[in-house]
Amino acid sequence: MLETTINTDVLVIGGGGAGLRAAIEARKYDLDVLLASKSPVGYANNTAISKGVFAAAGVGKGSDDSPEEHSRDTIRGGRLINDRKLVAVMTGRAIQQVYDLMKFGVNFQKQDGDLWIEHHPGHTYPRHIAGERRRGVSISRPLREHAASIGVRFKEDVLITKLLKSGNMVMGALGIDSKGQLFIFNAKSTILATGGAGEVYLRTNNALGSTGDGYALAYEVGASLRDMEFVQFYPTALRKNGQKVWSYGVLLQRRGTIVRNSLGEDILERHGIEELKLMTRDIMSRMMMSEIAEGRGVEGGLVVEFTNVAEEELKKMPAEFIRGEGYSGEIWVTPTAHFFMGGVKINENCETEFDGLYAAGEVGSGIHGANRLAGNAITETLVFGMIAGDNAASRASKMAVVSAPRNEVLAEVERLKELASHPGGENLGELQQSLRQTMWDKVGIIRNKEGLEDALRQILSLREQLKDVLLPSYQQLSQVIKLANMLTVSEMVCRAALARTESRGAHYRIDYPEENNEQWLKTIEISCESGNITLRTTPVVV
Repeated sequence: MLETTINTDVLVIGGGGAGLRAAIEARKYDLDVLLASKSPVGYANNTAISKGVFAAAGVGKGSDDSPEEHSRDTIRGGRLINDRKLVAVMTGRAIQQVYDLMKFGVNFQKQDGDLWIEHHPGHTYPRHIAGERRRGVSISRPLREHAASIGVRFKEDVLITKLLKSGNMVMGALGIDSKGQLFIFNAKSTILATGGAGEVYLRTNNALGSTGDGYALAYEVGASLRDMEFVQFYPTALRKNGQKVWSYGVLLQRRGTIVRNSLGEDILERHGIEELKLMTRDIMSRMMMSEIAEGRGVEGGLVVEFTNVAEEELKKMPAEFIRGEGYSGEIWVTPTAHFFMGGVKINENCETEFDGLYAAGEVGSGIHGANRLAGNAITETLVFGMIAGDNAASRASKMAVVSAPRNEVLAEVERLKELASHPGGENLGELQQSLRQTMWDKVGIIRNKEGLEDALRQILSLREQLKDVLLPSYQQLSQVIKLANMLTVSEMVCRAALARTESRGAHYRIDYPEENNEQWLKTIEISCESGNITLRTTPVVV
């Protein structure tokens, strides 16, 4: 394997919103900042493919809203197990991001010259703004352009396979590109901003490549993760693979829209739903999946009917969904995997347990608790990306040049060579599809002990089969590593879901259907001990 060594002050891993925001902030220290990404920076990530909507108390004129109200909503939506300190940091510094993004060249939706403010479920006040044309790329692309203009270096098409450490200090990372070339990054500070792991599920609207790489990297180096049992599903995806979503907020306005099951019943009426503004994503997804699981679904989904919607309301809805060819007054929808509330454990400075290792964005945890409110993802991404970049650069500015221990590098090179040398006959695509189906069927919206245990057995079996996968060249090596990461993340989700014997937020078990604050007002933390997943519980500080 060809080997290239690159030295930098601050290494940012991940080319989405969190990584770019971190890189921009770190560059203020006039340090060398390198952003490594397996996809094109600013594109092909969850920030870029999102609607570009985020929440910030104080954007609306004449409102009684405040960061404290935003915090209360976030904690209530997270079912009380959020890290209060992290929530306060996010809500308190959200409004700053609006003005920072404007300086970076981001344009927002406006009405009559003022910012267009929206109101989303779970939030007491209207506090959401959106990028131009409601496209996430209208945020991520200007961030990329600004980062490049101030001297941030990009290294694209590189998958990081290992964090390099000496004792309790992370000193960079090692990665490979699609041609099998090896890169050693020596860094004074390293920031994980790798996003989530939606691709472990059969249906997801996440960007291609959301394989949980950062979770696996942190776990394997010895860092702790928390809340991995909490995976959010978006209620209304339009395609069978769940890739495209349609805003379920329209359903909650009830301006003639009806969600029907196979019996033609209005499911909101069937379930006695009256307080529509409280219908957060976890509640809506659970209700829809119950209908499907109990045999009242329509081809694995449900139907949204628009026959009673006024013409002026229809005109406000996206034409591709409502007035497309063959439209008959209804559309087919199904839930889809959307967001991981869990991730690497961090403090208010985005520091992990390892000196020199920071985390920001969806790869981090603690902010959302058991369920994320709409708009808080990009808010988290921007606020903690900024904080991670600032603290990582501050640390790096006080350090001399570092080099990862050669034995760490050699050990990873040998591991990669061993992976690439297996002549086995297992099909990589089939193994991945099997994992995604298992996770959807048994570790999805509705869970129980039997299904979770069966899923765990299948995950462990797939890990053994991965050792015999057919790998004709180094070009396929990155795909094997991604699947190994997916298996690691899937096992974490399974084990944490088995341990939490209650239902809370996005975690719903039919064998323990009630929320149990007396026993479960606590978080589940995960770490690696002697190569195995270890779980421990920590009471929530209220």
